[in-house]
Amino acid sequence: MSAKYSKEAAAGFWSRRLKSTDPLAAVLTYNAPKILNESYDKWERESLKKALSPGLVGKKALDIGCGTGRISLTLAKLGANVTCVDLSAAMLKHLNFEARKRKVASKIITIESSADKLPFNDNLFDMVTCFGLLEHLPAAVRRKTILEAFRLLKPTGKMLAVINNSGSIFLKNSYPMKEQQRNGYFVSLVGLDWLEKICEKQRMKVKVLSANPNYAAMHYILSNSVDSLTTKSQEGIKDILRQSLKQDLEAASISKFSRFLASHFLVELRKAN
Repeated sequence: MSAKYSKEAAAGFWSRRLKSTDPLAAVLTYNAPKILNESYDKWERESLKKALSPGLVGKKALDIGCGTGRISLTLAKLGANVTCVDLSAAMLKHLNFEARKRKVASKIITIESSADKLPFNDNLFDMVTCFGLLEHLPAAVRRKTILEAFRLLKPTGKMLAVINNSGSIFLKNSYPMKEQQRNGYFVSLVGLDWLEKICEKQRMKVKVLSANPNYAAMHYILSNSVDSLTTKSQEGIKDILRQSLKQDLEAASISKFSRFLASHFLVELRKAN
C-alpha cells in the first residue's frame, strides 16, 4: 500500500479541504454537524490537559500532523515551545494566523514536512503529540511515523497520541478504504493491538488514558439528524453532549464498554526503564 501512497496528493487534499469548510470540520468529521465536531474537539483537548504533567512552561513539544493547530495552540497557551509539523502548507498558514491572533506566535514554529522522516536530531523533545493523523496514513508510513516520534523523544519524555478504535461497533463498517483515493484522501482503522505490537518491539510502554464511548454513541445516533432539529431541540442535544463529555473525561478506567463503543483512545507512550 505504501508504494501507492502519494504524500504530495495527501498534502493537496488537506489544503483543498481547509478551503472548502470551517477549520474544525477540515480536520475532524467533514460532514458532521458543528456541535458534534465541537464536542469531539473538546474531548481531545480536555483529555490532553488532564494528561499533561505540571510545569509545561519552557518545555519543547513536537506536534506531528498539527493540521490547523488545535493541539499546538493548546500546548503553546500552557507555556510550551511547540514545533508544528504538517504536509499541508495551507493548514500551517492557518495555524500561524491563529498563533498571532492568540498572541502565542513566539512559542510556535511551523515546518512543512512528512511525518515519517522528520528533520530533527535524536532525543530533542520533552513531549510529542500526534492527534488525528495516524488513521490517515497507510500502515508502513504510520509505523515509520511512530518510530520517528520515539527517536525524537528525550529518555524521560512521553508521546501522547489519539488513535481510532478497530474494535468499535461504529467504525468497523465505516472504514472500507484499502488504498489512497485519487483526490489524495486516505483513512483506515488503527487500533490498540497494532500500536501495542510496535511499542513492545521498541520497548515502549503503552497506557490508555482516555476513551470516548459516550460521545461516540451520541455522535453516531445524532450525526444525520442534528441539523434538521429545532433550535430548542439542538440546545437539548448540546446538554446531552456536555453530559457525555463529562462522563468520558471522568471515567476512572477504560472498561469493556469503552473498548466496544469508543471511537478513539488517547494513549501515552513512554520509553521503558
